[in-house]
Amino acid sequence: MNIEWARVAAGKVVVATPHDAWLHRSRVDGLPDDFGHSMTARGRTGTTRWLLDGAIGAASVGWRASSAAQPLTPIRWAWRLAGFYRTTEATSRLLPEAARRFGAAGRRALEAWARMRTREERGHDRLALRDIAGLGYDPPLVVERFAPPGACALVDYFTRAVRDTDDPIGCVGYSYVLERLAAERGAADVDAIETMLPPGVRATRCLRVHSAAGSDEAHIASTIEMVARLSAREREAVATACYETARLFYCTNHVKLPDDDELNELLAPHSPRRTDGQKGSNQDRHAQP
Repeated sequence: MNIEWARVAAGKVVVATPHDAWLHRSRVDGLPDDFGHSMTARGRTGTTRWLLDGAIGAASVGWRASSAAQPLTPIRWAWRLAGFYRTTEATSRLLPEAARRFGAAGRRALEAWARMRTREERGHDRLALRDIAGLGYDPPLVVERFAPPGACALVDYFTRAVRDTDDPIGCVGYSYVLERLAAERGAADVDAIETMLPPGVRATRCLRVHSAAGSDEAHIASTIEMVARLSAREREAVATACYETARLFYCTNHVKLPDDDELNELLAPHSPRRTDGQKGSNQDRHAQP
């Protein structure tokens, strides 16, 4: 039977077939366990996709249902854009390091993947900065003063995966999760942000690129194809990183956003270059990514 599995946390094993995945609880009574030993089977794109997605699903248990959306305002959107900036900037900075480490170890497929992702993500951090400017705020000030805990935790995990481990392969699982979750955002999500914004304000460039309208679906497919060709041990490491990254995302995603007064206080004594209700300049309106 075509099947893959990975122990993603103590007592938790994600089992994947070409059609689905489920969470298996490891036995603790000493009796034989079908998935108590390490996987040795070859990877295949169908089962590998379910393995990685199953790891994300396992991390979401207990979090999705309790999520309570908070109404967005322009300044809260600036807060979220500061988070987008942190994760996109980290990608352009850290993935080249991972590529060099993979290359030095002779792991050519992983090196090629990291270099390709670096090229594909180049400049995305600047989209977030342009969106912040489109809202009327000073981008350097916003990214200095606004530190969304979810984005900070993810970047910290990414940094440790690349720099502080013997094997930087965790960056593959991290990148897969961010792209997989981004692909869940559809046109309705973009429209909802644009409806909230004052007339004439353009501040969804970064969101559009990191949504179903962008290139993340293609990135997901190419990552799965690459991971499916890796060894069983490497695939298990990628699945574990998927679980750990998604766990961070879901638990920090439930932290209550600061209210508008608290966010304005973070920017004080500075003021936006223009009020949120004013239309953007001609330069803002015509500057396309």
